[in-house]
Amino acid sequence: MEKTSEQYLVDLAEQALKGEKQAIAKLITLIEESIENFEPIASIIWPNTLRAHVIGVTGMPGAGKSTLISRLVKLLRREDKRIGIIAIDPSSPLSGGSLLGDRIRMQRYLDEGVFMRSMPARREGVLPWRALLSLEILDAAGYDYVIIETVGAGQSDVQIMNVADTVIVTIIPGAGDEIQMLKAGLMEIGDIYVVNKADRPEAETTYNQVRFALENIIREGGWKPPIHKTAAVMNRGVKELLDTIKKHYAFLKDKNLLGKRREKRRLLELDMLLKARFEQLLEEKLSSDREILELVMRVRSHQLDPVTVSKKILYDIMRCLHEARS
Repeated sequence: MEKTSEQYLVDLAEQALKGEKQAIAKLITLIEESIENFEPIASIIWPNTLRAHVIGVTGMPGAGKSTLISRLVKLLRREDKRIGIIAIDPSSPLSGGSLLGDRIRMQRYLDEGVFMRSMPARREGVLPWRALLSLEILDAAGYDYVIIETVGAGQSDVQIMNVADTVIVTIIPGAGDEIQMLKAGLMEIGDIYVVNKADRPEAETTYNQVRFALENIIREGGWKPPIHKTAAVMNRGVKELLDTIKKHYAFLKDKNLLGKRREKRRLLELDMLLKARFEQLLEEKLSSDREILELVMRVRSHQLDPVTVSKKILYDIMRCLHEARS
């Protein structure tokens, strides 16, 4: 892959800060291709971040997350707010591509004040590092709200609590979903809970079950997670949900908790990028270093065990890094 010029990246970043959507889209594409493409623009992007209200929307598949987001976006646009949306789609285990279903469903709500990007979950989990860096770009570009919709894959989906200022957990009634949510751990991360598709006859039962599960739960600072009933398709209960989202953000500011949430976001970014860089280095070594290739072949042919070889490869990489610094 041809290396992108630093000046081109800097020019795109400066255009992105002015809110130019085409520049934002190109910049995110280049960041998705390589972590290295963020380095020349870090000094431009980073000082302009931590301003947007980041909302994470998670929950089990089929809960109507995309429709709910679309309705929230429509209300926020009436207030002349700019919204960035990052929709994490399930990725193909073969091609790594995403389904892009969210983009299709939300298309009619996109206007000049809304930017949307779909991206695959990829192998690093339901919240890829590419999504976090895209979030920072949208934040720096001046979007008032950045909404992240996650795949909704159970226990692995709880990472959103270390990224978003406000976490919304959506629940679908009548499909045993409420029990699955209790098991998955998602009941432990939400700031706001939403029983969507509340026009269904089973909705009241689900609402009561969730209310019982949350009865004695109080989050940091004394926030007691509220439960909303919505029917997003019919636009019922969405305005009340938006009012609660704003109330939660004001609560975080009032209790000096917003900074703590952003600290978690920074630490998660560091953790994910360290792992991504190490994985990249490991792949390079596995494909080019003769000694390591020999070890891999010996594992493949059952001459050596993978436990011993993994330690050997790690030490070899550490030695190479040390020599590179000397």
